[in-house]
Amino acid sequence: MKRIIPFAVLAVAVLLLASCMSTTQIMALGGPSDFAKSPVFDSRQIWRTVVLPPSTTSIYSSPVTTGLYDYAGMALLQTGRFTLVDRSVVDQLLSEQEFSYSGVADQVTAVQLGKLLGAEAVMTITIGQITHDSFWDDEPAQRDASLHVKIISVETSEVLYTSMGMGSDFEGAEGALRMALEVALVGITQ
Repeated sequence: MKRIIPFAVLAVAVLLLASCMSTTQIMALGGPSDFAKSPVFDSRQIWRTVVLPPSTTSIYSSPVTTGLYDYAGMALLQTGRFTLVDRSVVDQLLSEQEFSYSGVADQVTAVQLGKLLGAEAVMTITIGQITHDSFWDDEPAQRDASLHVKIISVETSEVLYTSMGMGSDFEGAEGALRMALEVALVGITQ
């Protein structure tokens, strides 16, 4: 019985700390990471990058994916490893070239767009599932989300970085997707 009480106190303390920590801090403490990085990725200190609009097959689109699109650019800049082509230039080129947003996730199309924009790398985001966990029925806005990120070399079409991310938020899909993106990008700085 004496051993159970300190363990219970430790478990409660960890849960309280985890609720106050960022995703990166949680991952640094040994949280699971699901990423792979090419040795070529570290050959350059900074990559001129295009973030392409997220592709999704779910019902969540326009406002949620637009928010994720902008957030992904900010998250890449925060790593110090990337510079970005302005989003308005990407949107203009997509319109001019008549590329559909749904086809952008295709690796060949992504590389073509990156070349047209003078980038060295392209980031694609594919949104997986966005669900509500029935355990949280008393929290109607709660959402769990998953996504897949790839950063592809425009020069060689080689995948430089690929990762899966999962997130959860009690205020809706946008927050869950942001957390999933943060988790997916943790491996960039490792």
